[in-house]
Amino acid sequence: MKPRRPRRVQEEPETAGDLISGLLSRLGGTGRALEYRVFDAYARAAGEVFASRTTPDSFREGTLFVRTGSSALAHEIVLLRVELLARMAAILGPGVVKEIRTRVGAVGTPGRPA
Repeated sequence: MKPRRPRRVQEEPETAGDLISGLLSRLGGTGRALEYRVFDAYARAAGEVFASRTTPDSFREGTLFVRTGSSALAHEIVLLRVELLARMAAILGPGVVKEIRTRVGAVGTPGRPA
């Protein structure tokens, strides 16, 4: 009989989003899977206030398009762009999201206009 290896004990449970994100990152992820990872990373990087007032709209060729409800909020995202990109790189890895662009319009479900 083989000796059992001790199990790793985790202090805090992982969220379903973290588990899915981790699985997708190990699998690579392309297309919609990659878009899901980018949208999730944006929500985490942007924080509760921005995530509740903006919607990741689409992700194409390294550019994340974010829809905002006002031009003032769009300008604020532009001013925080470097910091948001750095936070997203820490979550996704470097070079996945290279640019963030804003669009003003109705904010709704991610990937779909309201």
